[in-house]
Amino acid sequence: MSQPAKIDGRRARTTRTRAAIVNALTDLLDEGHIEPTAAEIAHRAGIAVRSVGQHFASREDLLLAVAEHHAQRVATEPIDPDAPFEVRLDRFVAQRAKILEASMAMRRAAAVVVARSPSVTRALDTVARRRREETAVLFAREIAAREDPVAAERAVALVASGRAWDALRGELGLGAKAARVQLAHLIHAVLEV
Repeated sequence: MSQPAKIDGRRARTTRTRAAIVNALTDLLDEGHIEPTAAEIAHRAGIAVRSVGQHFASREDLLLAVAEHHAQRVATEPIDPDAPFEVRLDRFVAQRAKILEASMAMRRAAAVVVARSPSVTRALDTVARRRREETAVLFAREIAAREDPVAAERAVALVASGRAWDALRGELGLGAKAARVQLAHLIHAVLEV
């Protein structure tokens, strides 16, 4: 009979502590604390302040871990690009609205540190590129049918972006449901379907 694999207690504690720190910062950001201190993060995580620095070499490393954690918690199922347009649009808007709504606090926090954080800048650029690629693939037929496909692709990416969502929710004062309806209307109008 084989022996069960021994769990390295120190490694397990490290994993738990890192997760506690990431979860604590995520929660603080979600609550609107844009730049919480290490002491606030440690208090929320139930650890010593020095543990934050021991587990993350820099604030930037911690923010990237939070970004990865956030990406996992808002992960969605793929949408069939061959489905009828209205089905794709409904599913896309439901998923994108959920992601954008759940990411509002993350975008606010990123905006504060982006000028001084090359890693956060790269992470934001990666997310934006993936979102543009997703819309280009999902609505490829409709984009290709437009007189200027490049402009149509850019317009769909713009109206489905975090900045547009924040404008719908903040500047226009729409609730989440109304912003979702507006997002669907805007994509429909851009693609003239």
